[in-house]
Amino acid sequence: MDLRGFAKFSLVDYPGKIAAIVFSGGCNLRCPFCHNPCLVLDPTSQPRVTEREFFRFLDTRRNLLEGVVVSGGEPTLQKDLAEFVSGIKERGFLVKLDTNGTRPEVLDELLKKHAVDDLGIDYKLPAARYGEVAADPAQGPRFAENVAGSIQLAFKYGVTPDIRTTVHREMLSPEDLAQMWAELSSIGVTRWYLQQFNPVEVLADGLEKCETYADSELATIARALDPAGNVRVRGLHGREISVDHRQHAEL
Repeated sequence: MDLRGFAKFSLVDYPGKIAAIVFSGGCNLRCPFCHNPCLVLDPTSQPRVTEREFFRFLDTRRNLLEGVVVSGGEPTLQKDLAEFVSGIKERGFLVKLDTNGTRPEVLDELLKKHAVDDLGIDYKLPAARYGEVAADPAQGPRFAENVAGSIQLAFKYGVTPDIRTTVHREMLSPEDLAQMWAELSSIGVTRWYLQQFNPVEVLADGLEKCETYADSELATIARALDPAGNVRVRGLHGREISVDHRQHAEL
């Protein structure tokens, strides 16, 4: 595995679990709002972490951590991913995989072997616009189909994926979000998170300076999309925002 760093502790990246996060290098998407641009564009600029070093760290965290989030970049591009997550599982930790969902064949292998316990899948844009975020725009239609297929695979194997979309006003209108919810609903998704854009260094220069939706606006959009509460909102740092504004809850 091409590992390019890890965080020793998180309470929000694996909902309900105390976890570490490990980051892989490289990605087949170029999302303007990506807050790990170095991992996407130039992973070799980040210090490499060997598997041995990471496993040595995990061995010191038995009974302290419950799980590991494998993130990126896009980890399903790594040829040794299956062996790597097996090493995590063998040490008694749960595994959550964060993925863009464009490689369902990799997910199928992992889910079939029960190698991952939880999934986070990003749904980037309406299906017809996936070429806008693909490293190779011609792959857009195939990627959109693959993401839908990855979500359906998770359901097939009994895993309820955390489906989430980072929302910025420059990229997604309320009408776009309505189209996305229709697409997700059509393949059986019953919970979707709208995630607040994090105004840090991102792949698209200057996007962090452009005005985006306030939390209250996202809550209003979520309520309009699904009054039953199946569309939810996460603010910065994984904080869930109540769509009726009466309370805030920590994930």
